[in-house]
Amino acid sequence: VRIMASHAPTPPTTSPHAALLALIDEPPDRCERRIARAKRKEFPRRNPEDWSKHGYARSDIVSHLRATIRDMVPRVDAAETTPEQFIERFERPALPAVVAGLDRGWAAHERWTLDALLREYGDERFKVGEDDEGYAVYVKLKYYVRYLLLNDDDSPLYVFDSSFADREGTRALRRDYALPAYFTDDLFKLVGERRRPPYRWWVLGPERSGSYIHIDPLGTSAWNALLTGHKCWALFPPATPKEVVAPKHAGGREAISWWRHVYPTLVNAADPAHRPMTVIQRPGETVFVPGGWWHVVLNLDVAMAVTQNFCSPTNFDTVWLRTNKSRPKMALKWQEELRTAFPALHQRTLDLHESGKQLDFSSSSSSSS
Repeated sequence: VRIMASHAPTPPTTSPHAALLALIDEPPDRCERRIARAKRKEFPRRNPEDWSKHGYARSDIVSHLRATIRDMVPRVDAAETTPEQFIERFERPALPAVVAGLDRGWAAHERWTLDALLREYGDERFKVGEDDEGYAVYVKLKYYVRYLLLNDDDSPLYVFDSSFADREGTRALRRDYALPAYFTDDLFKLVGERRRPPYRWWVLGPERSGSYIHIDPLGTSAWNALLTGHKCWALFPPATPKEVVAPKHAGGREAISWWRHVYPTLVNAADPAHRPMTVIQRPGETVFVPGGWWHVVLNLDVAMAVTQNFCSPTNFDTVWLRTNKSRPKMALKWQEELRTAFPALHQRTLDLHESGKQLDFSSSSSSSS
């Protein structure tokens, strides 16, 4: 697979996004300064010109992926598959799936258009990254939307906000969607919002933004419901070695650089076990990622989604063992709450301890997509 750079002419100055840009009642230079400040906070050692040095915005990398990605992940329709059938076919054997229709009836379909979001949340701040000290980097949505529409960065800033449902100005977003019928189990809620790790994210990003190859934390599974846009996914089973899926390469830890430098070497790998499962997720589809699976995600256009990690009775053993090892205080609180709420799972924690069962933690990651 070859992904060649092209040198397309610069588009005309008249913006196709004029109506949206007109809703941003801020001078363009102020918007640019706010975005530049966010970039400096997240990548203080990156020069402004470094953001577009590879010219991916002028290349055919996205169109090439759109045209060539193999549709390898099974698809099902929520109207034709019960939660029990989904568990037996996908969750219990830990197999990825794409489900259509889990978002039927969500208010988000009407309320999460860019113009509606600008009107309601334009002055609210959303997280676009973290600085070197681990502190969140926020920008106002109105500044970010202008950037989203006009940037030519190789790997643009990406709204990936885990606290949107907790902040006064943005918590109404949580009322615009419901937990999908297949994923209503949430055993971590027993430890309380303060103790549990981040688990839900509101996601907005332009073409070429995305999440680098990773495994979700603590053995949790995840669902990702796409409202608008298209996402390109590559997934690998838990047994795939890290040095295979995340080798050192020239592009750095960016999703688009993985697709540019790593994907072409794996799509026809000599070992079939090292070839990715790929799929392009469409609006109205929810991707299920089983715990332990490597995955990397690239936005092929402006994409908006909501995603959540979860622990259910099906993946409980793995999540318990990982939590008990890496977050023992939280595990102790969780175990106490399970005693009353789910006695059988409480007994399972004792049985796992008694058996001395261990997991290989060498490939775990604290990142999330």
